[in-house]
Amino acid sequence: MSDADRKPVPGGGKKKHKGGDTRTPEDQIPTWEKPDSKVLERAAKKQLPLLILFEGEDDESTEPDYMRGKEVVELAKTKGIFIRVRYNPDREESWDDGSMVPTSILLSPNPARDYHIKTFPTMIIADCHGNEYFKGTSMPTVQQVTKWFESVSDLMKKSNERLQKKLDEAKKSFEAKDTAKTLKALAENFKTRVVGLEAQEASIKLYHQVIEGGRKELAERIAAGGKDVEKKLKEMKKTYKDTELIKEIDSALKDLK
Repeated sequence: MSDADRKPVPGGGKKKHKGGDTRTPEDQIPTWEKPDSKVLERAAKKQLPLLILFEGEDDESTEPDYMRGKEVVELAKTKGIFIRVRYNPDREESWDDGSMVPTSILLSPNPARDYHIKTFPTMIIADCHGNEYFKGTSMPTVQQVTKWFESVSDLMKKSNERLQKKLDEAKKSFEAKDTAKTLKALAENFKTRVVGLEAQEASIKLYHQVIEGGRKELAERIAAGGKDVEKKLKEMKKTYKDTELIKEIDSALKDLK
């Protein structure tokens, strides 16, 4: 969708004043997007930062013109993408699939929970992948948002550099055939929950390579059998702890009995 196709909510925003209801002119209401994959794809293609508004349950933050003004509209058109996340009271922990690989928080079933939002409304400034850099509960000025947007590129670069250091450690351990150390270094990157950055994508690729190697090793040890097969599988459990391979190893151990 082009910028020309992005239209504000029809009808403008209604505000209550002592003199009656007034409407904010439509040309002063920014475009608000929903958190979906197409929006993130467009953001990534243009390398646009995100302003993510987590609405309150029933307050003015739910209004289309919660942020308004021609400067705000211009920001949403040219400098970043404005996204709204509706209020969700659910705070139950997300389902764990056993993998340590991070996935998009913004595209999760409950972004407010996964971004650890405690107060509503809250705004987050994130990069084009949804990685958080700033968080606040008060209404920012246009100047503040502009400054944050402009700083995101450098923050992404610094974040990627930190991830690259751990990735280099993991690669070194992988070449030395030290699976435990490889996974430990990769786990440090995954704990950041950062997604989309080059070093993190490379970390995920290496992780899957390690896991596939583990599956091959598991199959070979089961096929070889022997008196010490149970001992070897238990050793594998220590190496692959906190990964999805644990379930497969447990299943193999159960089949031995």
